[in-house]
Amino acid sequence: MSEEKKSGVSAATVEKQEKILNALQGVLDPELGLSVIDLDLIREVNIGSEEAEIRMLLTTPFCPYGPALINQIQAVSEQAVEMPIKVTVLPDRWEAPPWLR
Repeated sequence: MSEEKKSGVSAATVEKQEKILNALQGVLDPELGLSVIDLDLIREVNIGSEEAEIRMLLTTPFCPYGPALINQIQAVSEQAVEMPIKVTVLPDRWEAPPWLR
């Protein structure tokens, strides 16, 4: 059985994911000057048959550059793979400090 069938992910899907991730290396957080990849803001890249979805976090819940960053991520990704991209912002996972647990 081929590796592609074992993993259930086609070579074309992997190639598109890599293209998106490489393109996003150039998208910088305006305040920190680091890429969204280096900041680990991109959590998932899911490629569908007609649309892809990028699931991400923001640096802070009320990031003033959030909307601009989301638009830039969408535009750069759509250009990289020439298909529509949906960007979903995931909720932050706040964890209570030890003294509140």
